[in-house]
Amino acid sequence: METQQKTRRFSSKMRNTNIDFDRLTSFKYAIINAIGEDGFPFSLPTDFEVTPQKEIILDKPVTNLPLLGRNVGVLFNHISAIPTGGYTDRRYMLVSGRLSDQKGKLKLDPESITEWDEKILPFGELCAKAAPQGQRYLQTIRQIEA
Repeated sequence: METQQKTRRFSSKMRNTNIDFDRLTSFKYAIINAIGEDGFPFSLPTDFEVTPQKEIILDKPVTNLPLLGRNVGVLFNHISAIPTGGYTDRRYMLVSGRLSDQKGKLKLDPESITEWDEKILPFGELCAKAAPQGQRYLQTIRQIEA
């Protein structure tokens, strides 16, 4: 039963923000993703820390793009190359929320999380679970176009 609960957790977007902060601190950097005022997406790499109060604090990237008050997705990821080819130890957390000022840094107020860890849900199983989601998405697009 425990495995099934973990499988569900690592394969879908959750509206709650039960973030595993111990796992989050295992990542080395963050990438802030947002849509600019021109309508184009942008990504900014940055460092981060998790405070003892379980707050996610990001260093402010050097940019003139407006970030405060914006809805963003912050990607924390890890991947290890295999010398003979391929990859292993793949995992990510994508935390969506709003950014606010925190003493010259950016505080992320989480609203939702999507995550995956191949040690919990192997890549093949992830693809199999994602296929029905893709089919539903295409059905929705077809209905909108009709």
